[in-house]
Amino acid sequence: MHCPRFSQLFHLTEAIILAGLTQLGNRYEPNGGGTAMGSARSFMAAIGISLFIAAGFPARQTTAQQATASTAETLAKLSATIAGQYPSARALVLARGNCILHEYYANNSPDVQWPVHSVTKSVLSILVGIAMDKGLLRLDQKLPELVAEARERAIDPRAADITLRDLLTMSSGFDPHETIEVPGVWNSSVWMIRRTVKYTPGTHFYYDNQGTNLIAIILRRAVGGNIAEFAKNELFAALQIDRYQWAVDGDGNLPGDSGLLLTGRDMAKIGLLYLQRGRWRERQVVSEAYVLDSTRKHNDGGEPVHAGYGYLWWTRPTRDGSPAYFASGSQSQLIVNFPDRNLVMALASGSSLPGGAAKFINEVVLPAEAALPAGPACVARLDQ
Repeated sequence: MHCPRFSQLFHLTEAIILAGLTQLGNRYEPNGGGTAMGSARSFMAAIGISLFIAAGFPARQTTAQQATASTAETLAKLSATIAGQYPSARALVLARGNCILHEYYANNSPDVQWPVHSVTKSVLSILVGIAMDKGLLRLDQKLPELVAEARERAIDPRAADITLRDLLTMSSGFDPHETIEVPGVWNSSVWMIRRTVKYTPGTHFYYDNQGTNLIAIILRRAVGGNIAEFAKNELFAALQIDRYQWAVDGDGNLPGDSGLLLTGRDMAKIGLLYLQRGRWRERQVVSEAYVLDSTRKHNDGGEPVHAGYGYLWWTRPTRDGSPAYFASGSQSQLIVNFPDRNLVMALASGSSLPGGAAKFINEVVLPAEAALPAGPACVARLDQ
């Protein structure tokens, strides 16, 4: 293969040799052979260095080119696999720390906001952590202290022992199959706390959507009434997330179980915040202690994900045993952190992935990421 740079170095070396031989000829004396031979040795060493540089230069260039080509091939294959085998996937963002390695969008703009469904719960958990850091809430607070209606109305006596921690770990003990409707009230704490307590609080997991709506009501009251402004100022603005939707209801409450819309990149930002243990640039948005506590396994969890459960975050190791924790919404909405890999994956999907999200992660995403070099070029950075 012709290499112009190598040809230039070769001709330069050739000129050096001719010039050097001419000088040696002019300096040669019959009785001064030692001086001439010493000069020759030095000169030939210089020639050797020049030839070594000329020979080695194109090899290094080829290695770099091969690495770039390999990265492009790996990422192109990843996109092709998603498009061919997972057509419901709408947006995928894969980042090592702050560096976005790859983005995939299925015929849509990166600015499209996707309904993340129950990923909303994990974002609510972050807001609870921020409120705790400010001294507005405690994990051991019980319902009568958190909800005035629990003191004013007749409730199951056992409900008085339910703590904020129990609500966050979905182990409040409320009867899973009981719903008490209050006419004209859609999202009121009144009927949520009037349910029968079937299990001892803190002992039985049940995926309780209304429990998270109750947490959102508790949070609104703790922060002084404007939960939307609290979420904007304390979380979204700090992460430079300005394209989101999360509408309050008629009572000024944010729905805690669902309702948030985010772009793929902004989903990844939520993951990065937790991967960085609550820190964003120079600001500690939520305490490291809360991040670690909220993403560790507090119980074995259960349906619908069948994974361990923290404070509205799921936790389950990868197939090779590496730790991972994640926010999960119906139809395969995911924010997944892999701390040992310093990796964040955010996925928005139009329907559930065939074979399940675990198969997609273990057989498609993680092998592709592992095939990339240690320092590939960044598509962009999440904090910009």
